[in-house]
Amino acid sequence: MRQLFMAAILLITGNMLHAQVTTGTIKGKLFNPDSTELIPFASVWIEQDGSKRGAITDENGNFEIDVLKPGIYNVHAKDMNYGEVIYAGVEVFGDAMTFLNIVLKKSAIDLPPIIVNAPKPMIDKNIPRIKIPLDYIEQSPDIRNPLGILDSYSSEISVVEGSGEVIIRGSRPGDAVYYIDGVKATDMAMVPGAAVGSVEAYTGGIPAKYGDTTGGVVILETKSYFDLYNAWLLRQ
Repeated sequence: MRQLFMAAILLITGNMLHAQVTTGTIKGKLFNPDSTELIPFASVWIEQDGSKRGAITDENGNFEIDVLKPGIYNVHAKDMNYGEVIYAGVEVFGDAMTFLNIVLKKSAIDLPPIIVNAPKPMIDKNIPRIKIPLDYIEQSPDIRNPLGILDSYSSEISVVEGSGEVIIRGSRPGDAVYYIDGVKATDMAMVPGAAVGSVEAYTGGIPAKYGDTTGGVVILETKSYFDLYNAWLLRQ
């Protein structure tokens, strides 16, 4: 009964936190084992909340999986001529596109999947944005201070001591704006450290939906209620 009660609370809290969460996309190409040819009409998918979501590569080997909650995913790929490969640790951020080129491996189709550690780019191509990996956030001594995490991670961002105001690429204190789960906020002091899922900052080329600002945008996404519930279960 206690577990059911806690699950209900976390479900309600998670729905409230994520009502306006932005989503991301994984986009890329699928290559043969020699990385010389693109593979058309193959399966690429992720597993999310107990179900599979994916796509079939087009005639040019391109794939795209969209509307993904921010987080870390394992991306599976399989073709009728090759065994399954899993790119582990692909990080997706809100309102962003993660680029991933997958290379199939030479193996028998009935053998277990081959696991490959996926690369983690810090900044999207052509997008002046800093994205902090989840493992860095979880190991940071500033876990209870998201702005402090940005300050320690990038030389482009600094926090004014004593005021909590952030300076992005030489902007004036107070010019930056903040968004928590898609909602504009005055600061990030009220977010518990255990709930921080991702932290990123636009340092230029800010999308119109974030408003007119010259100081940059700091975006924080909280963890899903599944992550919070699993963490609670591990503590029991």
